[in-house]
Amino acid sequence: MYLSPADIQQTRLHTIDHLHAASRVWVEATERLSELSLRAGRQALEEGRLHLAELADSHPLGFAPLPIERLADWRSGSADLVSECFDIIGDAQQAILQMARDQVAALDKVLLRQLDRAALHADATGEAAIGHMKTAIGQAEAHFNDLADAAVRGGELVEEQVRQVAGALADNGEEAPEADPADDIATTPPARSRLSRRSRSRAD
Repeated sequence: MYLSPADIQQTRLHTIDHLHAASRVWVEATERLSELSLRAGRQALEEGRLHLAELADSHPLGFAPLPIERLADWRSGSADLVSECFDIIGDAQQAILQMARDQVAALDKVLLRQLDRAALHADATGEAAIGHMKTAIGQAEAHFNDLADAAVRGGELVEEQVRQVAGALADNGEEAPEADPADDIATTPPARSRLSRRSRSRAD
């Protein structure tokens, strides 16, 4: 059993590509979060400017509370910003998990290739041991993919909870009329799922 120069070079290239892609994911996520923070800051400054202008125009000068409509708009905008923030984090998590799957699959593929080469020169006992090793590698990769899928589902659950809280915050406090459950089923879009494909099938 040995690693050829081509195997080593290919494995290195796969690893470097995945690390580079992971760094790009976090750079893009940081840029999106920065843009979101700037947008939130601009909105807060604009709201403060409008309120100061209203105070300056009031005679006599008084510190009256903001209208309910303004507070409702601010609350709704804040909820949208929080929901978008969790969407950005969820997208980055999904991309990183998929890269981890691809990296594990690439390393396992090289290892299985070496085991196949070793089996060509092994006796019956060696072949049986190699077969057990290949089975263990396949099970370990499947277990890793299950854990990655569980992490994605956990992230989706958190995002859904954030969306529900955002929806509650965006509500102006008015009770919605009772709706027919059948109408909810017909009009509610399906929840977005980030579950990725399983790891690629390995060639013998």
